[in-house]
Amino acid sequence: MIELVVKPGPGIPRAEFVASHPPFSIALDGYVSGAPFLHVDGTRPWRSFNHHEVVDRSSTCATCEQARRAVLLGLYDLFRERGARRAIIHANDCDQDVCLASWILMNPDRAAEPLVRVLSQVEDLLDMSSGVFPFPHERDRMAEVRWVFDPYVRARPRVAQMGAEEMREVVRDVHLRIEQFVVGSAGKVPLDGEYNVLTHGDGWILAEVTRLHARERMVASGIKAAVELTARLPDGRFAYSVWRRSEYIVSFPVPEILAALSEAEGRPGSWGGADTVGGSPRPGGSTLAPERVAEVVARVVASAKG
Repeated sequence: MIELVVKPGPGIPRAEFVASHPPFSIALDGYVSGAPFLHVDGTRPWRSFNHHEVVDRSSTCATCEQARRAVLLGLYDLFRERGARRAIIHANDCDQDVCLASWILMNPDRAAEPLVRVLSQVEDLLDMSSGVFPFPHERDRMAEVRWVFDPYVRARPRVAQMGAEEMREVVRDVHLRIEQFVVGSAGKVPLDGEYNVLTHGDGWILAEVTRLHARERMVASGIKAAVELTARLPDGRFAYSVWRRSEYIVSFPVPEILAALSEAEGRPGSWGGADTVGGSPRPGGSTLAPERVAEVVARVVASAKG
């Protein structure tokens, strides 16, 4: 039996995951913070697939491709109980990586199919690069990939306040589209998304965006680092993403920016992410207005530039 459990919230430590979750549990994409791992106690396994903290992000596969390779290399030889496959998949988000990784783990016999490999490898490159890997966006394949993940893109402004059932609904919708993609019946979504620059920083911008594809337009225009205001939440809070094109943009140190924003929030560690991408607290969003975020980021960037 393979099942999916969605529980919004911050990532938990490895030790807590192993102690509080039953054997045959698999954590996805930040449900457990830290490097990916396999823990085996006798015949009882726990697994975490992650590429956010404590890794070189541009050299580490996204969660979906980690999961696909694990399935092909025999994950379910170990995750087996009384002769049958057994896995309890845990996620705290419903983004593209989680949706595809969970579909692969729930459909292990299809992991080697050509279009599953194509979709996983495209998502791997997009996710490890915070969505800025240079693809030929006019090609039909990218339009199909956008279509697969469009339920999440449309839901993204609400993600910070979503409950478990809402997230599960997004995952279910994306799973249905993956089914269509891998049999060659995907629809197409054109490159769409606009952004309004609120602050021009020194080598970065703060912009209010509509739809995730706005980031692709930023990159096409030469922007290498940004803070995105992705949603103004009903309770007066805000949702933000912070990204740089790669770790080679050293003048925009994402980990230090996230730490400084957490301090400004009054909640150490509340802004989370990796070395090239992160964002405001989940669930709930940030209390910091865009002007305050820009002020904090500008101070960190100035310090990084010496």
